[in-house]
Amino acid sequence: MLTKKNKRMVRKMKKYIKTFPLTEKEIDKMVEDIVGMAEEAQERNEDFEIVLGKPVHEFCDDLIYSVGGIKAPGGRKLLRGTSIYFQILGLWGIVGCLINICFLDGERVHALWVLAFAIGVWYLGHYGEANCNNTEKTKQLTVGVVIYMVVNLFMYLKEFIIAIDMGKAFLKMSDFPILIIGMIANLGPAILYLIGARRNRPAEEQMEVVNR
Repeated sequence: MLTKKNKRMVRKMKKYIKTFPLTEKEIDKMVEDIVGMAEEAQERNEDFEIVLGKPVHEFCDDLIYSVGGIKAPGGRKLLRGTSIYFQILGLWGIVGCLINICFLDGERVHALWVLAFAIGVWYLGHYGEANCNNTEKTKQLTVGVVIYMVVNLFMYLKEFIIAIDMGKAFLKMSDFPILIIGMIANLGPAILYLIGARRNRPAEEQMEVVNR
């Protein structure tokens, strides 16, 4: 009989394993092996987590690869990397806005709006990193980054209108390179975030796409 702690670990590992496109037979076999390892660790009075020798998800990744030949979806790493980027970007914006509000004589209403947006960017990254291994949050992650992209496009709408009105003359303006760099810095990672979220769909959805 497993202890409560080991039961929780086994449930966590089973839930993680089920996010991969494996058959029920393969999943049951892996869970059975994990339970056996936990029981043996208990018989030797050893901590099951220490016996694994690595974080739970890393152990499961190795086990899944050895049994099913499947590696963790690239979407998870992509989602985690872009999430960290958005957290840094958001924190940078938050600090800059707070300095502007507290010490500079900038437009307060605009600064507060930008602060709210920066907090949203940070939360987008925080939520993505916290749920990059949770396929059940794919829809929420997708909706979040799509909203971020739409807001960005509205922010650039004024510049787009000016560019269309000025034509080729706009390309010679000093603001043009800044506009391009800003769009790449904001929308590039957002697209990668979206790709990561979509590639990290539940196993059932992945298998449906493959079978079509």
